[in-house]
Amino acid sequence: MSNTIRGVSRLFACLLLATASAACVHHATSTPAVAPATQAVIASSAVDTAGLKPLALTDVMKFREISQRQVSENQQVMLYTAEPDFGDSTGYLINLRSGQQFSVERGDKGQLTVDGRFALFRQQAPLLAREQATDKKAREALAQNAVLLNSETGEQRVIANIDRFAFSGDGNYALLLVRKADSKDRTQTLQALELASGNMQTLAQVTDFAVAAEGALVAWVAELQATESADPQTDKQPAQQQLLVWDSAANKQFTAHDATAQKLHQLKFNEQGSQLVFFSGPDSDQLKASNQTEAAQQLWLWSLRDNHAQQLNTTREGWLLSEHYAPRWTEDGKRLFIGHRPDPGSKPAKIEPPQTEAELYNVERLLADRRLQVWHGDDERINSQQKAEYKQAAKRTAASVIWLDSLRMVVLSDDIDEQLQFSEHSAAQLISNSKPYFKQMTWNGRLHDVWHVNLSSGKRQQVFSANRSHESAYLSPTGRYVVYLQDGAYQLFDSTTGSTRPLAADVPVSWVDELNDRPVAAESYGVAGWLADETAVLLYDRFDIWQASLNGSSQKLTNGRAAMQQFRVKQTGDELALATDAALLLGMYNEQTKQYGFARLQLAKNADASELTVLLQGKKRYDIVDTLNDFSEAQPHYLYSEQSFRQFPDLWLASANFSERRQLTNVNPQQADFIWGDSHLIEWTSATGEPLQGVLLTPDGYDAVKRYPVVVYYYEKFSQRLHHYNQMKVNHRPNFPYYLGQDYLVFLPDIHFRPAAPGPSATESLVPGLQKLIDMGIADPKAIGLHGHSWSGYQTAFVVAETDMFAAAVSGAPVANMTSAYSGIRWQSGLARQFQYETGQSRLGVSMFEELKPYIDNSPVFFADQINTPMLIQFGDEDGAVPWEQGIEYYLALRRLGKEVVMLQYEGEPHHLQRFANKLDYSIKMREFFDHYLKGAPAPKWWTDGEPYRQYEK
Repeated sequence: MSNTIRGVSRLFACLLLATASAACVHHATSTPAVAPATQAVIASSAVDTAGLKPLALTDVMKFREISQRQVSENQQVMLYTAEPDFGDSTGYLINLRSGQQFSVERGDKGQLTVDGRFALFRQQAPLLAREQATDKKAREALAQNAVLLNSETGEQRVIANIDRFAFSGDGNYALLLVRKADSKDRTQTLQALELASGNMQTLAQVTDFAVAAEGALVAWVAELQATESADPQTDKQPAQQQLLVWDSAANKQFTAHDATAQKLHQLKFNEQGSQLVFFSGPDSDQLKASNQTEAAQQLWLWSLRDNHAQQLNTTREGWLLSEHYAPRWTEDGKRLFIGHRPDPGSKPAKIEPPQTEAELYNVERLLADRRLQVWHGDDERINSQQKAEYKQAAKRTAASVIWLDSLRMVVLSDDIDEQLQFSEHSAAQLISNSKPYFKQMTWNGRLHDVWHVNLSSGKRQQVFSANRSHESAYLSPTGRYVVYLQDGAYQLFDSTTGSTRPLAADVPVSWVDELNDRPVAAESYGVAGWLADETAVLLYDRFDIWQASLNGSSQKLTNGRAAMQQFRVKQTGDELALATDAALLLGMYNEQTKQYGFARLQLAKNADASELTVLLQGKKRYDIVDTLNDFSEAQPHYLYSEQSFRQFPDLWLASANFSERRQLTNVNPQQADFIWGDSHLIEWTSATGEPLQGVLLTPDGYDAVKRYPVVVYYYEKFSQRLHHYNQMKVNHRPNFPYYLGQDYLVFLPDIHFRPAAPGPSATESLVPGLQKLIDMGIADPKAIGLHGHSWSGYQTAFVVAETDMFAAAVSGAPVANMTSAYSGIRWQSGLARQFQYETGQSRLGVSMFEELKPYIDNSPVFFADQINTPMLIQFGDEDGAVPWEQGIEYYLALRRLGKEVVMLQYEGEPHHLQRFANKLDYSIKMREFFDHYLKGAPAPKWWTDGEPYRQYEK
């Protein structure tokens, strides 16, 4: 290793300290002598590659992912979209019983009738046509259809020129909104297709429509033809709107709101389809004429029972009902949540042009044209954050609830910065407020208070204050109790008495992350849920599930710690509580072996009688997608996915005990044509004595007697990806199977971070891990490449200042200088970056003003003279997370010192590249760079000669 590590004398001093190497931070890699390899040699691959080919980037583009999945209400039919990275999507429909499947070319955004008899898909124009369109207007002019699919026969009916669609709640009609002929049109044609007969009828010219989730009701806003004005000075009277409700089963139409000059919108049926709420308020022209800043809304409630709409009283002095919070029904239809905003009043008077010489020099008029932003030291939010959140802030509302039996409104909040934690609880809700901590967010991260609010009286009680925002509060089924974690211990708040007491105080485990290595309070493992009778709550530690009773006793329900086996409840419904005798499906994950699985936990009133049964476990990752309680009269069935590095996470159907499993989808059959590979768990010890793991990916055809070039990709912890399928996309990451097909190995190592030493920690973890691969006879010591992006981009920029082990390095969006980055801005959010260094990912633990040294010691720009590794830097010049000037600092330092460096600046791009051409270009250049330095291929011209500045058309 001596040829790859500098500072030999200091290295030996560090080795003598072994595990106490915290002092060995710079200019040397504190890597101990590597012990002889104890891990068995990875065997040669048994896969015959004669008929296989390596992936090209164009092949990667065509791999598809499952999205937009939906199951019919009777749980007999499922649809989904198979979406490629670049190409045309396909819509699919599967009969879950028979397995029969139909596809819709270029289909996506599917919807199902409640009984699954029919599906509708959007059908876009082919990608080729979209790429041929010369501008946005030309793309919008391309055809967009709806395709109606009969799930029994597979018959398809294409309905041309449809903008959006929905099925009626009873599943008898498809409602189709025809695309506008002209973007300036105010209305669109709404059509109704009777599914049984196939007959189509035109309903109205509408500005909006909605369907009830249950039943046959459809509502729409029709715009009446404007009439000639009696005033010859004006052309026409303003158009008027009318709200109509159609009972499609009885073919009966109701007028829910008579013609009005106001805008009718935000149509929302209750879950039962018997009532409808909507807003009325000024449209944009009326708002402009009134000179009001914001449009005050009126809330209306229409009921099918009496065919009557009444305006609800939502008056709050100094406030207006906001259109920015859509009325929200509870599932039982008894309550309606709305949002108010402070009334901002009229817009400031417009400054008119000067009419006289004196007005020309009017200072007030001149100052009206200034462009000034004031950054005050006492601002709650710094100016950049205010700017980033400006549009969002204009939509923030304070919550109220309306009880529909009495039409009584209860105010829940007087602060638009508060957030209602909406749930179906009928007696109370929780509200979170971070406002008292906005200023210190700059350096201390996010804190919040949580309040318990009574929905009947509006009475508020504070549950906790100044807790980390990642710590939630959990309301009991009746709304009486709240359980939460603070300062590492669980507390129980009783809203009846207003008192708080410890919960599960006798349990000898940590409720917070045992592996937390950041200088901030560790995050809790979370709460599985309340029992329905409110006698207990289920809590997680690192591995197990505990039943913590309100009487003070606690019982462990699983026993995973000894085997490092984690158990977690997999709830797929939105139930408020767990039945006391519930059979809970658990997910399993083993931290040591990385195996996943499922188990069943049978609860019992006596916690000691609870039973745990392992259902499925293996060298794959398993994830629950949905619980099908109505699929069969027998026990529940499950939709789940299983994956490994070689197996795409297709969807499967399983019986309750997973003894019967059937694959439903086969999204990427073309994978069988390509060289793929296998994943292996590698273990080693860091330079500071920490046991570490990583994943080594070897290709089909791997030869155990051959040494390979290795590409390293990492972040913090990656060993959990042992059984993960690689996301098949062209982006800022190296695509693993693509590189395997080019005869590379890919290594995904874990990093262990010491306090205040993120840079040296990366070196201490990476170098011994790569040395392990060298000692195993796997890695070519002269052909190891390092790749990182963002946080690992920083680590990459730093590591090469401490070691020459890497033949080439790619650093995407790195921080190079922590002293200049510390007081920078994350422009996407507008947040200051100080918290990130003091309490966040950088783990320095102190401000730069308290201690400057760790900021310098962990900044690669100050040690650029020690870098001998060829460096490729990538940045988007509109990066909202890391200021791209950090890349410039690093580039200029390396350039000034005569180091081998190229920086790729992608114009108009954020932290992760978005424009497909840029993602493709970066992927090509990344591979050319590694091929040159790791495999001896000719250097690409852009690397040897660069490229002159060019001006691109906007």
